[in-house]
Amino acid sequence: MSQPKKSGEPRPKMRFLSMFSEIAPLAVFFTIHQAYGLYAAAGASVGASAVLISVTWVLEKRLARFALFATSIAALLTSAAILAETKTYIKIQPSLFSGAFALVLLAGALRGRAMMKVFFHAQFDLPEKVWFSLSLRWGLFFAAVTVANELAWRVFSDDAWVLFRVFIMAPATGLFMLAQLPLTLRGRRQQVKDMQETPNG
Repeated sequence: MSQPKKSGEPRPKMRFLSMFSEIAPLAVFFTIHQAYGLYAAAGASVGASAVLISVTWVLEKRLARFALFATSIAALLTSAAILAETKTYIKIQPSLFSGAFALVLLAGALRGRAMMKVFFHAQFDLPEKVWFSLSLRWGLFFAAVTVANELAWRVFSDDAWVLFRVFIMAPATGLFMLAQLPLTLRGRRQQVKDMQETPNG
């Protein structure tokens, strides 16, 4: 069991490996698609994600639940796409992933619960109101991403959809994540301050 945190000691998270795990599967997807097509790209992306989850477990002794959920959905739908010989199951993967999280985050917000805390509390400490704000923001963002992907795969060719996913949606997600950084950093500073001001019980 890990030792409890001392008062005022922030969790030194926001790891590089976590950021890399978001980029690497998409890079593999794009590279393999260029050479071998959509089915191979989807399978390779799932494999890359599984490897990174295993590496995270070995190096950091933690299970990346967020990545595990996404990889499980991707593996299931990729297998269905190959068996049924239909690319639709691959193209709807981002929609199901983002749609599921939008539903979880927004439903939690409606009930007054910050679901982002459930997924990321192991990575860093934030005040409850910041968790709630991040849950609402990301819920709305995931909802927009779902709509965008559903329109894109129906309108674009396979190649154009891959370009849309890699060069439009991925940078948009990165920019949105950066836009949440000030709120997150302020929340971390406030959490440390609150912990320092709270006497040990």
